[in-house]
Amino acid sequence: MALTLRLTRTSPTHHRFEYVRADGTGESLELETRSMLVHDLVHFAVESEAGLRGSFYGLLDRIGGYAELSLDGGALGGEARITEMVVGTLQTALGPELDAGAVAARLVERMREVEIHPPRWLTGDFVEAVRERMRRLQGEWKATPFGGTMELVFDAR
Repeated sequence: MALTLRLTRTSPTHHRFEYVRADGTGESLELETRSMLVHDLVHFAVESEAGLRGSFYGLLDRIGGYAELSLDGGALGGEARITEMVVGTLQTALGPELDAGAVAARLVERMREVEIHPPRWLTGDFVEAVRERMRRLQGEWKATPFGGTMELVFDAR
């Protein structure tokens, strides 16, 4: 089972975010690119690299509802809460000058402070893999012309 994501450049400030489930159902929304694109791409990178199925894209595949899930994914608890913490931090901590191991250690420490058991996959190697995937995703987006579509597949198995 796979979730197909389509990101289409519609203007200098907006893009269309579309997802289609294996059964053909889905949703299409017009989003402001500056505030939403990086967040959605970091979610994709984190969830793909960690093999997560109970976070944003896995939940889109199972129950849908971009707007509902975007309001406060952390309120869902469990895996989704951990994912939101990781994504929130990595959105601003993916520069090549930052030490991936130190970023992971900071995240683990933050989780322990709020009494969340850090996942085993949250390591410097993981942060580095997300950084590399984001580099590729952002390069692909930059190469997507206006009116063009970048397509991603999230393996929701």
